[in-house]
Amino acid sequence: MKDSACFEKVAWAFFLIAFWLTACCGITPPVRYYTLNTFAEMQKEISEAVAGDDISIGVGPAKFPKFLARPQIVTRKSQNRLNVSEFHRWAGSLQGDFSRVLAKNISILLSTNRVAVYPWPDQFSPTYRIKLDIEQFDGQLGEQVLLKVTWSVMNQGGTDELVIKNTLIKEPLSAKDYETLVAAKSQALATLSRAIVYEIRRLRK
Repeated sequence: MKDSACFEKVAWAFFLIAFWLTACCGITPPVRYYTLNTFAEMQKEISEAVAGDDISIGVGPAKFPKFLARPQIVTRKSQNRLNVSEFHRWAGSLQGDFSRVLAKNISILLSTNRVAVYPWPDQFSPTYRIKLDIEQFDGQLGEQVLLKVTWSVMNQGGTDELVIKNTLIKEPLSAKDYETLVAAKSQALATLSRAIVYEIRRLRK
């Protein structure tokens, strides 16, 4: 009995020392940074440009909800519960990445380099303006990414909405990690880009 009590005391001493060392040394996992990107495959989807077409597109403003406007990547635990990761962050900003990649995708699909992100220079006068109000752009690890957005194609002066759409895009996730999540977000953005370009080309006809 005496030996058993002595062993328990030694074990507790080791536990307390280990706990103290962990707390003092502050051993934490490294922060990982992510960014949205366009897909090389989109080059194969280039629309047939009209000869001599000088179309120009202004992308934005893109309005994001406050819970997504942060450097940390936000995932959804449930319908009413979010998780904000301190160790998985955007290399820039989600809003900036979203607008940049959307503009790049549209540029590729329309085969034009006359695409600018809001706010664009005074001398740039876009043929169409794309206004976006993002309601949801998050996901559940191992489940899916969901992009819910209201967007419109506006005239050159930005005074009339020529097209207005409510779009819901779901992308399944093949793995339960953040890199897969971000890749699916890029895929969802590619799907949105195709929908916008379809409407732009329909207007041009």
